[in-house]
Amino acid sequence: MRALRHLLLAGVILALEFVTLEAALRFHGGSEASPGFQSLFMSDPRIGHRLRPGARTRYTTVEFSTDLAINDQGVRDDAPIGPKAPDERRVVILGDSLVMAVQVPFVETFAKRLEKRLQQAGPAHRWRVINAGVQGYGPVEDWLFYDHVAAAFDPDVVLTVLFVGNDAVEANDNEAKMDARGAPVRADVSDQAATWARRLVRSSMVLQLARVRADQLTARVAGPGGERPLVSYLAEPAPEVVHGLDVTRRAVGYIAAKATAAGARTMLVLMPARFQTDDADYGRLAAIVHENGETLVRQAATERFRDGLASLSLPTLDLLPVLEAQPERAGLFFQRNVHLTPRGHEVVAGALADFLVRTNAVGAAR
Repeated sequence: MRALRHLLLAGVILALEFVTLEAALRFHGGSEASPGFQSLFMSDPRIGHRLRPGARTRYTTVEFSTDLAINDQGVRDDAPIGPKAPDERRVVILGDSLVMAVQVPFVETFAKRLEKRLQQAGPAHRWRVINAGVQGYGPVEDWLFYDHVAAAFDPDVVLTVLFVGNDAVEANDNEAKMDARGAPVRADVSDQAATWARRLVRSSMVLQLARVRADQLTARVAGPGGERPLVSYLAEPAPEVVHGLDVTRRAVGYIAAKATAAGARTMLVLMPARFQTDDADYGRLAAIVHENGETLVRQAATERFRDGLASLSLPTLDLLPVLEAQPERAGLFFQRNVHLTPRGHEVVAGALADFLVRTNAVGAAR
């Protein structure tokens, strides 16, 4: 009986400590597990999750403080997307958190900066660039979101931004969301349980931090394969990377086929990881991987994506050479969350504008 009382007391103490820590973390903010940030998202049975139409929040960390607005169509934009005017030309940008870019104000994202540059390059039309990036998306979700949401925006150009650091792994993990023809597959009981577990972790800042620490410990104990984004850069590609590239090619092919049928052009953009341009970051990660008996090949993921998607014959912009050519490359990405800084967004916007002009996407748009 005494042991049971001690056990109950320990449970109460742990619960109180959990609640206290959770309250403190939420008060200070700075985590994607915060209620305000999580309020931006909603479940979608066809895709998994998407941005909640009409959501608003302010997201603050030690590196930035940003007002975030989701329009009525469920994309990051300050204005709704209505019917397209006769003189209007539209570009839809698909991708993950690097496209959504919660780290910078809306007007400083490369999508909005690109819109301004296109207006200068093609003043005969009114240009609208639609930021269709969603936190946590991979190639499979890009396709499903385009198929069920973004295609309705009637784009003239579809830019699919692939993050070479983890999109192959993401595609491998989420292949089951679509069938052989790309149609969404309803989640089974195990998938629903996994989704519930992820929501639970995302709803708690304490659990979110615990997950990050567990991932870091796994990477240290199990080697570079434990830190999954790095497996795309190992000298010998893991099976999940090889298969993930096949799934990526299939998902991008679905996007291109649907866009072509509607008279739009599909183009690819390869986004590198920060350590591919940041020498200090690369040195640190290479040393960790070497300690675990593996070799980190700095540009391997970019090369694998470029080669793996070549058969699609789509115009492709590799951002790696663009970012490598910049002075003070360490300032292109935030140091804590490895997303683009305002200067990084400006550089990417310029490269995208040049790419669209060079490939005649501006002049050839409907």
